[in-house]
Amino acid sequence: MNALQRTLPNTITVGRLVLSVVFFAVISGVACTPGEDPSRAWWAVWIFIVAAVTDVLDGYLARKWKTVSPFGRILDPVVDKVLVIGGLVFLASPPFVGGSGVLPWMVVLVIGRELLVTSVRAVIEAEGTPFGADWAGKIKMLVQCVAVPVCFGNAAIESRRTSSTFNLFAEIMLWGMIVVTVASAIPAMMRAVQFFKDKSKEIKR
Repeated sequence: MNALQRTLPNTITVGRLVLSVVFFAVISGVACTPGEDPSRAWWAVWIFIVAAVTDVLDGYLARKWKTVSPFGRILDPVVDKVLVIGGLVFLASPPFVGGSGVLPWMVVLVIGRELLVTSVRAVIEAEGTPFGADWAGKIKMLVQCVAVPVCFGNAAIESRRTSSTFNLFAEIMLWGMIVVTVASAIPAMMRAVQFFKDKSKEIKR
């Protein structure tokens, strides 16, 4: 194994964090008002998409080359949450809230889910048991990474009032994301409950 294989997955993860900062910087200057040029919003959409795609790439390379590291295991999900939750916070704030459809309670719900699962993961992994993302968590991340840029694009289009079809698609993706986000916590909590049951049985022995 060469140095590139050892360091590239984590380098990509750090690069995604940098892209997240660039995304926030670009989107901060967008004004989605009637008649406003939406090109800057679309630039932000593409930056978000590139950042989201790298999430698949770094994980794939780390598993393929067997270079999964504690640093990557910690940083990767943190960067994912910064990107997605940061995007949702912007969508629920002016000037996007009118066109994006994202409401503050939706952001609170997503944050609450992430805090719950992350806290449980930290406790279980502190006991020496791996508690990585399951299939539900991966589907949740995929849906979020589609819904967020779609909602940004919809806000940009809404500023010009040109597409009711895209508006409907964005609304479906948004509510689908909310449902999937909540539902994805159920398998994780079931795994956690089973872990604590098994742990309790060991203690009684």
